[in-house]
Amino acid sequence: MWFKNLYLLRLNAEFSLTPEELHEALESKPFQGCGKDQREASGWVSPLGRDSDQLAHAANGYMLITLSHQEKMLPASVIREELDATVAEIEAKEGRKVSKREKQDLRDEIEFELLPQAFTRTKKLDAWIDPQHGWMVINTSSNTQGERLTHLLRSCLGSLPVVPPKTDMSPATLMTQWLAEEGSLPAPFVLGEDCELRSQGDEQSVAVFKRHELTTEEVQTNLAHGKMVSKLGLVWDEKISFILSDDLSIRRVRFLDVLEDSLKDADPQSHAEKLDIEFSLMTGEVTRLLADLMQCFTAPEAVAEPA
Repeated sequence: MWFKNLYLLRLNAEFSLTPEELHEALESKPFQGCGKDQREASGWVSPLGRDSDQLAHAANGYMLITLSHQEKMLPASVIREELDATVAEIEAKEGRKVSKREKQDLRDEIEFELLPQAFTRTKKLDAWIDPQHGWMVINTSSNTQGERLTHLLRSCLGSLPVVPPKTDMSPATLMTQWLAEEGSLPAPFVLGEDCELRSQGDEQSVAVFKRHELTTEEVQTNLAHGKMVSKLGLVWDEKISFILSDDLSIRRVRFLDVLEDSLKDADPQSHAEKLDIEFSLMTGEVTRLLADLMQCFTAPEAVAEPA
């Protein structure tokens, strides 16, 4: 249940559906898998696993949903090999060159014929909706997967008022400051051991540091030559480590031992109870992390108390 990536979206209008209403909306597009002539198919499954029909799981005000996406594994090389053989046969029999338009029609026919024989691959994608704090969080680092989930959810709900999070300050500029100026990174964040630095010219050079002390002269020299931080490893409150990108995507999320200890102390008695406890722990801590993170990117005058 622990998310490995955080694809962040802001709710820019009230999300008023109850878990029961959300479940009913998702029932309009359940996962059914690919038909014999389909290249791919998506639909909703229960976050609680095969033994549950519940498409929206709720805990502490958060709602968990799961998209299942299936696609046929039909490599382009297989289609190309069949196409080449077919084209060669036509040209030999009829003594003519096959046109580009005809090749495309043949390619489509070959794909249609091969699809029923292709293997399928199925992937699941979890997301939670947090109406109270205005977040939707998807467990992916891929824009394509994130948009696939939001597109299907929007088609079920009729509308989905979500937008990427906005900041008052440039993430790249602020992360570069954190790395360049000792003591500028606000608590409870501390530097991790990974970063990616990019030059700003037309021919961008990239310096990548992994499992590296980030305050060393080698890193500082790259910053002094004008590179800016595009990815930065951080640890929040000794509980969660992650890589923050300049587009505010969060990758390689690790929930540290203190949260594992909390799960052990809870002593779940079943898989469903364990999932529920993990979900509650994760959402609670990530919500606090996001509040602290977004505070970093808020201009001081925007949060100053009125005189």
